[in-house]
Amino acid sequence: MSQRPTIAVVIAVHEGAETIVEALDSVLAQEPPADEVIVADDGSTDPLEEALEPYRDRIEFLRLPHRGVAATRNAACRRASSELVLFLDADDLLLPGKLAALARLAAEEPPLDILGTDLWFERDGRRVGRFSDANPFPAVAEQRRTILERCFVAQVALRRSRLLAVGGFDEHLRSGSDWDAVLRLVLDGSRAGFDGAPLAVYRIHAGSLTSSRTDTFRDRATILEKALANPSLRPEERPMAERRLAAQRARTALGEAQAAVAADRPDARRRCAELALASGCSPRDRLWGLAVAASPRALRTWLGRRAGATSQLSRRVPGASS
Repeated sequence: MSQRPTIAVVIAVHEGAETIVEALDSVLAQEPPADEVIVADDGSTDPLEEALEPYRDRIEFLRLPHRGVAATRNAACRRASSELVLFLDADDLLLPGKLAALARLAAEEPPLDILGTDLWFERDGRRVGRFSDANPFPAVAEQRRTILERCFVAQVALRRSRLLAVGGFDEHLRSGSDWDAVLRLVLDGSRAGFDGAPLAVYRIHAGSLTSSRTDTFRDRATILEKALANPSLRPEERPMAERRLAAQRARTALGEAQAAVAADRPDARRRCAELALASGCSPRDRLWGLAVAASPRALRTWLGRRAGATSQLSRRVPGASS
């Protein structure tokens, strides 16, 4: 077995004074401990520094201007010196054994650049499913294909030198920068490893904003557009990437149409007409778009609630109702 790699834990936080203590306690309780713990503040205005005061001799604290999670993670990654960097959200938790499992993976298979474990989804204090329920980890031979469909690791640890070599996290993305980074690493030849034990908690918060959902869909389409422009994408992989992009664009059009109808916005009819013409749109959703686009405004919201289109405006996790 190779020597245990050094591991840094990076917590990017924005307005997280109420949750950072529990997250930090879960990190500092790990055995063996992290070699570095870096809390990177993304321009918070809440009493974050006050919450961190009891921990200042055990962490490195970076105060940064507000530029988003990707930029904050990049700054912390450049400051770190460890071989592996685990990225943790400020309202999530590590469970006992998380860092030990990552170290075992890295030590047993030194070529791994992407390391993850299973985790629990938690909503309203209740565990509602595991990440692997909907995202089974693929065999090595399937990782390039699967990463074009979905990010098959969450709360991921990355080999720092490789992450920096592919350009770090894309700071233009408001969401999905973790998937984008893993996708670029896999296309560049990196391998991923996975421990199937649920060794972390990812908290799902109710009341996701409609605007954030549609922004997420647009970011996913952008990520796939970038993949198609990536010179490391193989010719035989291109047709699948194109299909995934068409499907994501159709999902984006559906989400934007549903958001416009739900808010009774002036652009609702146009959005529904665009949906009906979108490549990759399902017949069911196309009919919904046509019906709503053709209806008088007085009926539009009523039809929007009742016609048969797949809802894109609520977030689902395995085992959760809704």
